[in-house]
Amino acid sequence: MKHSILFTGHMIDAPQRKQPRFPAYKEQGVQQALEKYLRAEMKNTTNELTGMAGGACGGDILFHELCIDLKISSEIYLALPIEEFKKASVSFAGLEWVGRFERLIKKRPVHILPPAIGDEKNNVWERANIWMLNSALKNGGENMTLLALWDGKTGDGGGGTEHMINVAREQKASVKIIEIGKING
Repeated sequence: MKHSILFTGHMIDAPQRKQPRFPAYKEQGVQQALEKYLRAEMKNTTNELTGMAGGACGGDILFHELCIDLKISSEIYLALPIEEFKKASVSFAGLEWVGRFERLIKKRPVHILPPAIGDEKNNVWERANIWMLNSALKNGGENMTLLALWDGKTGDGGGGTEHMINVAREQKASVKIIEIGKING
């Protein structure tokens, strides 16, 4: 049986962001916190671990890179086709993040959110969260953990980290939160 770790978390702050959430100087601290959690999961479970996350600059990319380093399989779930996703969620952070994203999509399976059917009212980011959560829950809630890198605040728009945490809790999923505000640079 597989145990899915579904990751959700903040992107690296855009240069013009007024209220810092994930400033670039916290990258190493976030990476260390994620690695500590993943190593503990590897030690404490007898099930095969598999990771799932989007591909945005910041938490998603760090999560996938750590899965590669720790030899945990992972899959990338994108709310938009690759080039559109890259423009929306990676490019603003600079060429280094673009390169990391492009390396990841060559190394890991990539899933693209299917188009909306009928009058689906959720925005694409909310739909992607629900899609990823349903995929992670396919082996049952006891075999799934949502790992969230979160500042504890309401997001900038629909479908962010807070939304994923809320829908996971509604489904009685196990939710583990890494508080980004407590991470130093």
